Amino acid sequence: MPSRPPTLGAIAGLLAAVGFLSGCGGDQETADFENEPRLLQQAYTCAVGCGGALGSAALPGPHGAVTLTAWSNSPQLGTDYDCDPTRCAGSSPVTAQNGYLSYGCPWQCVELVNRYFQGTWGAPKIAANAGAGFCQFAASSSLPQYWVYGQYGASTSGHAPMAGDVLVWSSHVAIATNSVSAGAAGTIDLIEENATCSGADTVSWNGSMFGAKYGLSALCWVHLMANTGATGPTCPTGGNWHLAGKYCGSEPGMQHADGNTLYSCSAAGGAASVVQVCSAGCQQMPAGQDDRCASPQVADAGVGIDAGVDAGTQPDAGADAGTPAASNDPPPPAALSAGCTSGGAAWTSCIALVGLSVSRRRQRRCAR
Repeated sequence: MPSRPPTLGAIAGLLAAVGFLSGCGGDQETADFENEPRLLQQAYTCAVGCGGALGSAALPGPHGAVTLTAWSNSPQLGTDYDCDPTRCAGSSPVTAQNGYLSYGCPWQCVELVNRYFQGTWGAPKIAANAGAGFCQFAASSSLPQYWVYGQYGASTSGHAPMAGDVLVWSSHVAIATNSVSAGAAGTIDLIEENATCSGADTVSWNGSMFGAKYGLSALCWVHLMANTGATGPTCPTGGNWHLAGKYCGSEPGMQHADGNTLYSCSAAGGAASVVQVCSAGCQQMPAGQDDRCASPQVADAGVGIDAGVDAGTQPDAGADAGTPAASNDPPPPAALSAGCTSGGAAWTSCIALVGLSVSRRRQRRCAR
């Protein structure tokens, strides 16, 4: 019986050993080499251990921004081995040892992609390994929900990845968390599994194609047709992150947020949810304290115009504009009394009437 030819998995292991490929496994439906020994691949250990959270990012969703978490494959990170013995998911997700749903082999790079496409958008699973086969399968007529740019797809000229698109290298996939522009150089931020202990990285963009990564050549990017790339408000990261709580949209590090709105943030780089639109502005508080809506300023409680007078009524509004100014002598009591009773006289005239009445009472008392 002739010996069996080397499997694709064994070849990938040999190439990874000399730095040509990273060992990011694929989907069990097409990866018949999941259980093949790959002793020459280099594994990495992350502090969070197997199934721990490496990081998260805000990505577009069908009803607004969603937060996607990258789980750790440590101590097998960077290899085709799965640290979690849970069986690889087929067309339906399975619950992994960390209690979360896995949409592939936990926690390989393709699992994260299918968790986003299938779990968030309800789109069909791309049941292929990371590499050229992933581009080819996504571009097939059986998956009209996707559009591919680059290998097996349309020309990249005049196009650019947007947030939520999947970048494909010769043995790795990752999800773009920001959008770039065609014809302009920039940097694409990534969320990924089975590559770094942070679950995040960046790659260059030259205006028409993204760059190589981990010694792997860039092949294509996959766009979900329903995705517009809008991520909505995003929480701060790095030094601008001050633990979970409430953040003003004007806080450094908040993205796609309104400065006069108060948001709730549960994770660095995650989606920010609106708590309240602040009518008087949002007040930033010292680090470690929740931001809050500013209190509206209270009007001066001092004495102003008589509250009983209609706001639209001006003093002596009924007087003819051409009438000469009255003398300092008060008007006759009868006229004042009638005016105060009807509400037509100015408030100063009413005060004069009260003063005159008090004066006459005093005079009567003295006469007695």
